[in-house]
Amino acid sequence: DLLSGAVARATGAAPEFSAGGGTSDARFIKDFCPVVELGLPGKTMHKFDECVPVAEIDLLVNIYRSVLEDYFGSATA
Repeated sequence: DLLSGAVARATGAAPEFSAGGGTSDARFIKDFCPVVELGLPGKTMHKFDECVPVAEIDLLVNIYRSVLEDYFGSATA
């Protein structure tokens, strides 16, 4: 709930609950423990010319920040 809420707030869409895509090890361990796959999308992943738009990195940063703030409480400094 913590992570799915952060993803929904940042993207405006509900996250997809699936461990069936790609070559992730999550497909092997999902039956034993909860798994979260969260990262950057792209057709160049793990290739010599790997790249992503800066906006995608910013979105991921916002998701991680939201998770940490929700878990630990917002910093008021």
